Amino acid sequence: MEEWRTIKPSISLPTKSAFLGGDTLGETLDQLVFQDIYKMIQEDGIRYFPRLTSEGDVEVCIIYEDIDSFGEQADAEVYLDFSRHKDNWIAVLWIVTDPEDPLGYPLSFHITKETDRYLAVRFLEQERIWIHYLADVEAGVMHLYSEAISFSGHETERAGELMLAAYRYDPEKEEAEEMTERTISGEELELSRLREHGFSFYFDYRLMENRFGEEGARELVMGTIFRALWMMRRHPNPQAREAELLLWIGEKVGKNRADEETRLLVVTMTPQLLDVYQVVNLSELEANPLATTLMALTEYQFLEEEAPLENGYIPIAGYEDGTLVHIEWEEAPLLRLERAFAGEYPHRSNPYRV
Repeated sequence: MEEWRTIKPSISLPTKSAFLGGDTLGETLDQLVFQDIYKMIQEDGIRYFPRLTSEGDVEVCIIYEDIDSFGEQADAEVYLDFSRHKDNWIAVLWIVTDPEDPLGYPLSFHITKETDRYLAVRFLEQERIWIHYLADVEAGVMHLYSEAISFSGHETERAGELMLAAYRYDPEKEEAEEMTERTISGEELELSRLREHGFSFYFDYRLMENRFGEEGARELVMGTIFRALWMMRRHPNPQAREAELLLWIGEKVGKNRADEETRLLVVTMTPQLLDVYQVVNLSELEANPLATTLMALTEYQFLEEEAPLENGYIPIAGYEDGTLVHIEWEEAPLLRLERAFAGEYPHRSNPYRV
């Protein structure tokens, strides 16, 4: 018996988890019968997620903005890739209609939590995983299509090893993660890279802290960024794997989607990599794994095109040739940001000046 099977806990199964199948195909889901799905979409703001059935099986739901967005999905190649980050076990569902422009959906399971651990183990135990494609329609959520996927014994063995590593993770005994990492000083960044424009993802930081606390909110964001970069490293498109980018962090006071004033956390990716991901407009940005993972967070609010240097953000990490680059900022490197801002915006108040 594989060792990963032994860590499956006993949990209470949902008594009301209606079946998605032939009876619902092409139909708008009843909001009472499928209230778990509607809650995930409408209350939690999640557009893809694992779902536990009343029989104890795991399936995956992906929700599109409309029927047209689903497009030619029925003809796509679908496969799973596995990784882990600390005590999170990650199954990435890749959907490929064009090898140069695949979509990736990372499903993260927090292995120290019993429900997540059960879902993860069942994920590997099942002979097949059903993927259900749904879409927003005027009357609710429509069931468009379903398909089952499976993976080989070798893939299961590798995924099980990663699951055990996540289960045994000890934060006091940090170990090398799957992605290679290195640390540089901010002084090593070229000025041209500091001047780049990018995409900024805005989050309601107050909501994050209310849910997870200050430290938990930071861990949520950094963990999400790590998963996105890992997906870039394994991306089917070689241009994406070889891309270089910087990730900036900043804070603002502003309004969320509900028009309420709040603290906003900003994560900016530079450059925009429009050519790499064949992005013509912002609605197609989901082809970028960083965008896919960040936009899936419940607290995500909106997207802006902007220059992070102009707004006083700090580049904290980078991605180069499959390596995660940590960027350290002390007094001397911060002067570099101050001078870069002064050179680019000479008549503006300098946000980097202490």
